[in-house]
Amino acid sequence: MLVALLASVGTSAGYAQDADSDAEAKILATEHMWGQAYVSKDPKALERILDDAFVNVDSDGILQTKAEVVAEVRTSTVVQFLTESMVVHLHGNTAIVTGIFQLKGVDRGKPYAQRERFIDTWFYKNGQWVSIAGLVTRIGQ
Repeated sequence: MLVALLASVGTSAGYAQDADSDAEAKILATEHMWGQAYVSKDPKALERILDDAFVNVDSDGILQTKAEVVAEVRTSTVVQFLTESMVVHLHGNTAIVTGIFQLKGVDRGKPYAQRERFIDTWFYKNGQWVSIAGLVTRIGQ
């Protein structure tokens, strides 16, 4: 009896780890889609992954809605978007992603580069992960 109980506990723990790994992989892939949306000026990509009630605080301290972020993507001047050091922290149906992104672009003929740290909050809703909040802060090059 004890052996059967221990075997079932090990199996459920293994299943939970697999489910967590799958969720983490999906969330990280979606984080990468976010950066690519800026490079390719693809607002439809963000429409799918941002919750309707999404809010973001950008690196200038400006509070943005989903509509404002989507509009920003349409006029993006970003030509390269790279992420690093991303870590997913799962808490049931909620996930917190921390990481750093670097972007390069050209605005009014002038090249620019930024390095920023971010925290994104994701929620598992209607069978998919959607971003419900973000916070970005500029860090040194």
